[in-house]
Amino acid sequence: MEPFTRWTRVAIDVTRYACEQHLADRNFEFYGLQAAEELHYGPGSVYPVLRRLEAAGWLLSRQEEAQEPRVRGRPRRTYYRVNPDQLGAVQQRVAELDARGRTRRLPTRPGAPAVPGVRSGPGAGEARW
Repeated sequence: MEPFTRWTRVAIDVTRYACEQHLADRNFEFYGLQAAEELHYGPGSVYPVLRRLEAAGWLLSRQEEAQEPRVRGRPRRTYYRVNPDQLGAVQQRVAELDARGRTRRLPTRPGAPAVPGVRSGPGAGEARW
């Protein structure tokens, strides 16, 4: 099932991020705030995309164990990873978006330098019409 009828910049970037990270490490899991920070978007932009990708079956999720967040004083995280059964569909969509020039290269490892040309700070990730 296709998760979007219209692919926004955030949807494209989150899908590419999940795909590239999965290809680099088949066991890679991420949480929404992690993706938002690495992609320089607000969590309010990223979480709806993650929910749609999960509803379409492209991502799988699991809840963090309850003890760790309690010790650290934060809410439980939902971890996401690419559904191996849907990897072909995810890769195909990313390749199609690449062919249209709609994607940008994203960092593929923790600590990688920020993506050139990506704004951060107030207003980063806002729609530009």
